[in-house]
Amino acid sequence: MAGERPVWWGGGPGLRPGPLIVVVTAGLDGPHRYAPLLDRLVRRGHTVLATGPPRVPLGSGRPEASLSRLVDDGARAARTEEVHVIGFGFGGRLALGAAARDDRIRVVQLVGAPVARLFDEPELLLSLPTGELDVLARMTGACRRELLPEVLGALALRPETLYPLSGLVRVGYAADDPLTPPQDLALLKLALERSEFRAFPAGSGGTAPSREVRRWLVDGVAPPPRRTARP
Repeated sequence: MAGERPVWWGGGPGLRPGPLIVVVTAGLDGPHRYAPLLDRLVRRGHTVLATGPPRVPLGSGRPEASLSRLVDDGARAARTEEVHVIGFGFGGRLALGAAARDDRIRVVQLVGAPVARLFDEPELLLSLPTGELDVLARMTGACRRELLPEVLGALALRPETLYPLSGLVRVGYAADDPLTPPQDLALLKLALERSEFRAFPAGSGGTAPSREVRRWLVDGVAPPPRRTARP
């Protein structure tokens, strides 16, 4: 399963179901640092499930299957005909890969998500700050940072994987973010049928998304349809 135990931030079993939004955080520190964003989504009438990225994703197939299992579980408490997923950092890679394989995921919003180059180039991966490498090592079960290129090499997304994705993908990035190099942005523009791109100032997103990023994400979430009263 993805990351720590998933948290129903709003909605959930026993309450009137709303459309499901899954928020996949960038690290394993839980959803509370994302509380302002999660609260705003709940106020708009959505059922929000927050989770972290996979802790040990590579032992038995691709990690995006864990996100589809979360959508399966969410069907008991939310409407899952058209699921919206918001992914930060490595969680965005998980969201994008899952959407390419799960037709229920109709909108994906990414903030600082790596797609291919980080996983293809060991020297780029190992140039990341020590703190980020430590988080990746914990998420993958790699006992040493030096083993990360071997563990993560299979996670690069290719055009042939992205071509079938027909839903909308909104991509938020900062120009100085090593996780989102220009090559990844060019790949997404080439391979995605429907996409939108938004550049943010340096330091945006991450584990505590700025007000500007939160506003952009919330604006990308359609309000739930109003229920008409029976005559």
